[in-house]
Formats: sequence, C-alpha cells, structure tokens
Amino acid sequence: MPQLNIHLMLPLTIALAVSACASTQATAPTPTAQNGSMDEQAMPRTRLVTGSIGYRERIALPPGSVAHIKLLDVSRAGAPAAVLAEQNTTLIGTQVPVPFELDVEPRMFDARMRYSVSAQIRSASGELLWTTDTTNLIDTSQEVNELGLLNMVKVSGRVANDAEIVDVSKVLPLHASGNEPGWTLQMDSQRMSLSRQDSTATQLTPTPSATMDGTTYQFDASNATNQLRVRLTPQLCRDSMTGMPYPYEVSVQNADMHLEGCGGAAQALLIGTRWEVATIAGEPVDPEYSPTLEFGADGRLGGQGACNQFTTSYVVNAEGLSSKAIAATQRACAAPLMQQDQQLFDLLQHVQRFDLDAQGNLVLISADDRKIVAHAKE
Repeated sequence: MPQLNIHLMLPLTIALAVSACASTQATAPTPTAQNGSMDEQAMPRTRLVTGSIGYRERIALPPGSVAHIKLLDVSRAGAPAAVLAEQNTTLIGTQVPVPFELDVEPRMFDARMRYSVSAQIRSASGELLWTTDTTNLIDTSQEVNELGLLNMVKVSGRVANDAEIVDVSKVLPLHASGNEPGWTLQMDSQRMSLSRQDSTATQLTPTPSATMDGTTYQFDASNATNQLRVRLTPQLCRDSMTGMPYPYEVSVQNADMHLEGCGGAAQALLIGTRWEVATIAGEPVDPEYSPTLEFGADGRLGGQGACNQFTTSYVVNAEGLSSKAIAATQRACAAPLMQQDQQLFDLLQHVQRFDLDAQGNLVLISADDRKIVAHAKE
C-alpha cells in the first residue's frame, strides 16, 4: 500500500484553512459593525420642534397676553417635568393661532424617554386663560417634528400658577355621596351640583378645570361669593353605611363643612377584567379547570365553568349586586367537574353584594355569607 507524503500534505492543508478563514471574514459582518449600525438608528436626531397653538372658541385674547410653549421630559410619572426648551411670546395685536419653533440639540434627548410639548396662554397679570390638556409627544428619531395645531382648552376656576391642567373626560360624569350628614355630588363636564340632607339648597357651580396633586384630581370652583372644592383620589373606597366598594375616595370642601365619601361607578371595579375563580363556598376549585367570570358594561355576565359555558345578566346598585337565572351549555363532563359547575351557578344566582380584598381579589357574597373568590387573570 503506497504511503502518503506528509511533508507535501501539510502545506496544502494550512493553505486551505487560511483560505477558508479569509473567506469567512470577508463575507460575515462583525458583531461590532452590526451593533454600531443599530446604535446609530436609535440615536436621537431631533433638532427642531415646530407647530402652532390655538383654540376653537371665537374669543379674543386680552391685550398683553403671553403664550408659553415648553418642551418637557414627561418620562417619570409623578415627578416634576424637566424643561428642555421653551418659547414665550407676548401677543401685542395678535390672536391665535400662535406659531412656535423650539431649537434643540439631539444630545439633549434619551431615546428611552418621552418628551411632550405643552402650552399656556396667560393674561398680562399672569392669570392662566388657556392651556393644553393632552400629551403632545415628539418622535426623537426625526430631525424635524412638525406637530401642527395644538388645541387648547379654556381654564375656569382657581388654578395654581405652576399647575398643569389635565383631561378628565375618562373621569366624568361622576356621582359621589357620603354620610353624616348625607350628601350627594353630581359632576359632568359642564357643572357640579352638591346637595346635603341638612340643607334645602342645592349648590350649583360650573365645573372648573382639573389639576393633579400626585394621583388626586382637584377641582376648585371657589370665587368671591362661592366656595366648592372637590378632590378625587383613585383609591378603593367603601361606603360607611353599606360597605359598597367604589373606585374613588372623594372629599368636598364648601364654605362651612368638609365632607368625605366615595364616588365613581361601582360597576367599573368589575368590568374590563377577566376573573379566574379560586374558591367556591370556601372550597378550592380544580386548578386545571378554573372557572372564569367576565362582567360586561352592558349588564351581561358570562364565563367558562369547569365544564360548561354560561351567561346571565347582572345589576349593580347602591345596595349591592345581583344576577338572574343562569343559562349554560349542556356538555357532559366528569361528575366532579359538573358538580363544581352546579355549585358555581347556584351561588351566582344568590349573590347579593361584592367586595375586593387586600390582594385585589374579587369576592362575591350571598345572603347567607357564602363566597366566590376570584383573582384577575393576566
């Protein structure tokens, strides 16, 4: 058998290996080059933010009004917004719309943060007249941000000089009430109406602009002849007489009394969440066949039992929660699962009230204190 010449093979092997390595290096981009390209794309590029401010109402601005436009870092909820750029324009013989141009440097921005333009118009004496009440975000990947016309809202009521007006369209209309003495407050976008059991008069006032104090909405309609201040805090609140839960803690301050109570629709605590049942009358459900509950804004309650789907209607009022007869599919399953469904459907028809526990679990409670406990399903 002939023997291979090792001295001739070795140079050839090395040459092939070097050639293959060179070919790989020539065709495959390096990780460093790829990362550099991605970093370039993410780098902020904004140098100019432009637009105009105005409002729809045909109301002339008083002479000497000043338009204040600011570019703010709004990334940190609850923290004061940092000002990156601003423009102040005294409006002498000028009305809206008022154009603005904010010159900035890309290095001022962090691509991970959020930046928004806000605007105010104040009188010559500093009184806040008009303001934006929505977030007007910019895109830091664009060299020029043209925001168009930013619509403003008219300010009413007392507003602190450094306060930002907020949009409360998701909060209003709102009903609130309390006890000792009994009182009710009705609020919509136009007016507030306060009635008290210890007074025959109803206090009416236009709804003022809303500001924020932390997470609390503030409405101050006080003036020289009237005083009415309302604070709404998104915090679970239970009526002091019925124990009924509501989504807002409410305080009302008028000329001679401070009132405390609850507000918002109790139904709002139920809808928009898919609830997964954990226990029925104190007994844990089969974890592989956990029933679900979904409350609709239209008064329909449905879900999936351990075996069968079901539907019914429900009513939430000041006294509690109740449901009608259950309509369910007739699928046959293992006896324990069908028994679990029957327990669930029977108890649902006898529910008289509900609550949320310290962990945020939904607790449906019958007249004889049997409970369905469910947690929010992610």
